[in-house]
Amino acid sequence: MLEFLGGRMLRMAITLWAIVSVVFIATRLTGNPIDFLMPDGLDAASRREMIAYWGLDRSLLEQYGRFWRSLLSGDFGLGLMERRPVATIFTERLWQSASLLLATLALTIAVGVPTGILAALWRGQARGSGLLFIAFLGYAIPNFVLAILLLLVFSYTLHWLPSAGSASLAHYLMPTVALSAYFVAALARYTRNAMLDVLCEDYMRTARAKGLPEREIILRHGLRNALIPVITVLGLQMTTLVSGAVVVETVFAWNGIGDLLVGATLRRDYPVLQFGVLVVASAVILVNLLIDMAYALVDPRVRLAGS
Repeated sequence: MLEFLGGRMLRMAITLWAIVSVVFIATRLTGNPIDFLMPDGLDAASRREMIAYWGLDRSLLEQYGRFWRSLLSGDFGLGLMERRPVATIFTERLWQSASLLLATLALTIAVGVPTGILAALWRGQARGSGLLFIAFLGYAIPNFVLAILLLLVFSYTLHWLPSAGSASLAHYLMPTVALSAYFVAALARYTRNAMLDVLCEDYMRTARAKGLPEREIILRHGLRNALIPVITVLGLQMTTLVSGAVVVETVFAWNGIGDLLVGATLRRDYPVLQFGVLVVASAVILVNLLIDMAYALVDPRVRLAGS
């Protein structure tokens, strides 16, 4: 286990370094943020003073070195727009995005796994095909299109649900459904395929011959042995889930990290964008590590090793 964790920590550090470095260079190539932040008609002397104040007059290599020194010392800089510490700006919005992602993940698992199990048990039947058809609609409709449709129907037409904000549980319904539709379809499909592989195994027939209840056979013997590919799919979906949250937060005016990153990108707010990418990348890498460690908990036959 220690060898596994050591190898993963090293790869996590290298991955984060590569991601942050690429973002650092890419943001500098998009233009000078002073031209976007300052009002029109700014005189040349004031412009030069602002560029020097933010250190943008230094070479790219020197800016890169200063950036990493500040990052390793815990100083993440000030936002160019709000003139506040970047960590404070993100802390104010962290729970908004985290709660939306947790609600989406919970809905995905609660709907996708049972749908996949039932579709496997009802294979070859009309009701099984109907479940898959309904679930696979999530593949066909992009999340931003579904979000707009939900707004038009349930907010602007029926006036049942609020269209923006995150003040109550009602605000969570449409963003969660719009964000989880694709992932429910993917999880249902992989759960069905994994269950079909184990339903015909010898240990399933042995469990039935022993007279065990069908529910215990399916959940304890079938689902547990089918969870490895399902957990893998959940891990792979995390990156897509985070990127999809950016779009959904923008549609529903969700005051979260996704909306913050979109604004920082448009305004060339380098410190906010760099720290945001670091936070998102760290979260995705951490989730993937937890997924790998969950393999051994789900199936004791799996042994974690550095290789």
